Parts: sequence; C-alpha cells; structure tokens
Amino acid sequence: MKCALLACFALLLASTAVAQNQFVYTNDNVSTGINQNPINTVSAFQVGSTGRLTLIAGSPFRTGGAGGGNSINPEEIAVAVQGRSNFLYAANDGSGTISGFKIDPTSGFLERIPGSPFLADGPPGGDYSLTATPNGKYLYATSDSTTVIHIYEISSTGALSLVGTPVQTGATNDGLKVTANGKFLVVGENTLTAVGVYSIGSNGALTAVAGSPFPASAPPYDVEVNCGNLVFVADSGSLVDVYSMQSRGSLTRVPGEPFSNGTTSTNGGLALSPNNQFLFVTDSFSNDVSSMAVASDGALSQVPGSPFATSSWTGGVAVTHSGTFVYSALFTVAQVDGRAVDSTGKLTPVPGTPFSTGQAQTGVPTVITFPPRTCSLQ
Repeated sequence: MKCALLACFALLLASTAVAQNQFVYTNDNVSTGINQNPINTVSAFQVGSTGRLTLIAGSPFRTGGAGGGNSINPEEIAVAVQGRSNFLYAANDGSGTISGFKIDPTSGFLERIPGSPFLADGPPGGDYSLTATPNGKYLYATSDSTTVIHIYEISSTGALSLVGTPVQTGATNDGLKVTANGKFLVVGENTLTAVGVYSIGSNGALTAVAGSPFPASAPPYDVEVNCGNLVFVADSGSLVDVYSMQSRGSLTRVPGEPFSNGTTSTNGGLALSPNNQFLFVTDSFSNDVSSMAVASDGALSQVPGSPFATSSWTGGVAVTHSGTFVYSALFTVAQVDGRAVDSTGKLTPVPGTPFSTGQAQTGVPTVITFPPRTCSLQ
C-alpha cells in the first residue's frame, strides 16, 4: 500500500511538472530580403522559471509555405485546444496558405499535420489574422488584401476543411477574436474604420449582428476580448477603443474612451493578462510596451512607469498562461523580447532578453503562448 501511495505521488508530481510547461511560438514569416529565399518557419521556445527562452530541439520548424507580408499583423498565429489535442496554425503570407502543427504539450515540439499547408487565398496572399473558437472546433482567417473571412472546421487530427463560402465583410480586415463564450466573432474592419461583430452558428457559420459594424476611432489594427463582455481595439494610431458587448453582440463605447497607449507611436498588438486586470499594448515604432490597468467598466489607465522600454520595434504580444511573463515580437531583428509582470502590472526585463528566433533572415514575426489564456465561464 505504501509503495502504491508513493507511485501515485510520483505520478502526481510528473503530471504537475507537465502542466507547468509553458512555450512561446513565433510565426517568422521570413521575407525575401536575404538570399531571396522566403521559406517560412515557426520558432518554438520553452519558458524557463525566470522567463528566459530556450529554443527547443528542431526549431525553427518549416511550415511548407512561403513567408512575406508587408505589415506587422499581430495575429498571424493561433492555437486551438480540442480536448487533449493541441494544434498550432501559422499563416504563410507569401503563398496564401495556413500551416497546421500538432503541439506536444510536454516538449513543445511541433509535428506537421497531414495535408498541411491548407489553402486560404493562394498566392500572392497577404497579411493574415487567425483565431480559433474556445472549443477548438473552428478556425477563422482573414487577410488585409481581401474582404472575406474564411471558416475552417478543425478535425480531430487538426486538418482544416473549409465550411461554406467565405463571408464578405465589405472591408479589408485586421484582427480577429472569438469571445470567451464562443458566441461571437469580433473583426477589425480596417477600411470601414469600424468593428464588425458576427454571431457564430453551431456549424461555425457567421451572421452579422444587428448594428454591425460599429464605428471605431481610427482604422482597427488588432482586437482583444476579456472573459466577460469587454472588447478592446488597437487603432492604427496610438489609441485604444474599448466597448461593452451586449447579450446579442452589439457594442457600446465605455465612458472615457478612446484611451492613449501613452506614446505617439502606432499600436502593434494587444494582449490581456489571464486575470483580465492588465492590457499590454506594443507601441511599434517607439521601442516599448505599454501596460494599462483595466477598470471594471473597461476604462484604461497607465500603470506607473508605463510605457516600458524594449530593445527594438515591437509587433505582436502574448502573455503566458500563468500571467507571469509578457513576450513581444521584435520584427526588424528576428528576436523576442521578454518581460516579467508583477502584481501591479509593472514590467521588468527577463534574464537574457531579447532572444533570437533562429531564423536565417529577418521577417515579420508574430508571437503566441501555449497553453493559451483560458476563461472560467459561469
């Protein structure tokens, strides 16, 4: 009996260690700037106890598609969790395809999904935004060079199958995010200077909600949602719009918005802390990351000391599942910046930052963490 108890305790420790493994992935989207060789890759890092990143064996992983793209789209990589299966999807801007990988949650290793890459718009492609539903059953994709949203069903193997015909939005789009309850898709409808909201059917189909699209302060560049009813939109300038979402998906501006990122620089990406108390905004051309406290009504205020300096221009941004670290893509130098987050939202550099993606040439990398941020829905 004693031996059995010891064995159970050992298994518990092992499972806890696995659960604590955290990883960072970048969609490198390498350009043709060096050697005219746009072979796209995904770089994979393990997160150490201090936040230091270590490239895992086999990284960077070839996607089977071509890189490229012209803008710093912060949502060109997505994670889908379907039961015990974990999948990663990366857009190939140069070939207009989406590559899929199965994630090993213990090692972070990526295994290409059979049939990958999957067709989106085909070459010459564009700058993509990707997002998955919370149940991991559907993936949505859009490009800033088209006016449509593609709907994919995700099989148990991670393979993508198109659902119906692409949905016309009437605008080129930057930024996609599914709400925590899985009922709505939020879309940054760039050329309409508006935010679109679509209800999600049981088969993944999209239907515009009444009143959509909703006016924004400037063309949207990225979108984020919290675990409740708040929607955050990074504008193409230095402002962040915040909306309250009603039960049927309509949006209402919160008092005092829009809010400044604290600089005169263009917004890059948005990421919420797991506790929904802090919003992190990359300020692309001022070498920093803003940390903003989120009030219960959605109002934003700068954390003391924000914005926090980084070593280069920042693009996409992501927060670890634990909420302990923030990582942003340094898109001109093929590196990732790491910051530790304290209880007040203050950011400090992690040891060794920045970290090389290991790619052979500069691209437009975007970043995501695994396991992803989750919400406990009531």
